[in-house]
Amino acid sequence: MEWGALLLSVAVLGVVGLLVHQNASWWAPWQQASRRHLDRAIERATERVASWGKETNYALLYMIADIASLSGDQRLRRIVDDFQSDPSLTPEFFWHRLFDTDAVVTPPTRQQLDGLSDYAGWLSFALAPGEVELTAAECAAMFAPDRFSWGSRTHQLLAVMIYRDRVDGSPAVQQLIDHLCVGIAREARWDVRVTDLYVQRLAFILAAGRPDLVRRRWVERVIACQKPSGGWVANWCGWGPRIMQFRLRPMSPNSHTTIQALWLLSMLKYRYPAWIDEHCEPHRFDN
Repeated sequence: MEWGALLLSVAVLGVVGLLVHQNASWWAPWQQASRRHLDRAIERATERVASWGKETNYALLYMIADIASLSGDQRLRRIVDDFQSDPSLTPEFFWHRLFDTDAVVTPPTRQQLDGLSDYAGWLSFALAPGEVELTAAECAAMFAPDRFSWGSRTHQLLAVMIYRDRVDGSPAVQQLIDHLCVGIAREARWDVRVTDLYVQRLAFILAAGRPDLVRRRWVERVIACQKPSGGWVANWCGWGPRIMQFRLRPMSPNSHTTIQALWLLSMLKYRYPAWIDEHCEPHRFDN
C-alpha cells in the first residue's frame, strides 16, 4: 500500500510538473520569445518553406498567402502565384476563391459536397454561401458552439472565421468565434505535447483575432521545438496530435506543421506587435 501511495504521489507530481512546464515562464533558460529569437525562427522557417517550393494543400496556401501579405516575402508569394497559374487548374477552380474574393468559380455540386469532410464543406460555404448550399443539419453543425470537445474545434474555427471575414461580421458570429477560441485555449493549457495540433491551436486563435488568449510560454515552446533545418515535426516525443496517438519513430519536418508555425510567428511579429511588447522583456532576453 505504501508503494502504491508513493507511485501515485510521483505520478501526480509528474503531471503537475508537466503542466507548470507547459504554462509558466519562470526560468530564464526557457525565455526564448524575444524579437531576436522570433526573427531568426521566422527566417529559418521561411527558407525551409521556400525550399519545398510547391504546395497543394489549399488551407496551407491560404496561410502562405497571408504570411506573404504580412511580410512582403516574394519567395512565399511565388508559391501561391505558381499554384494559381497552374495550367492543370481551370480559371473557375473553386479554391481560387480562397485567394481572390472576386474570383468567378464553379461551386461544388451536392454530390461533391457529400464527398467532402465536414470541415471542407463548411469552408466551401464560407467562401461562397450564395452558391454553395448546405443542408440544415450541416449549417447547424457548422455554427454549433459545443459540437467538439477536443482537437476539431480548430477546423470549425477556421471555417467560421473565414465566414465572418467574407460574409457576416455580426455580433452573433463573433460571439461564436470567441467561444471557440476560449475552448481551444483551454485545451492548450492542458495539452503539454508540442504536436501539429498544438501549433494549430495557437495559429488559429491569432488568426481569429484573440492574441490575448495566447500565453508567452506556449510560443516559447513552439520556437524551442524548431528543428535545425528550420521546420517542425508533427509529433512530440512519439505523441501525435490525437490524444492516444503514439508511435516512437523518427520524423522529419513537414509542410503542414511548419507552415502553421510560420503563420503563428509571422502574425505575432507583423499583426500583433503589441503582444511582443507585452510578453517579451528585452532586459531578460536580449543578452
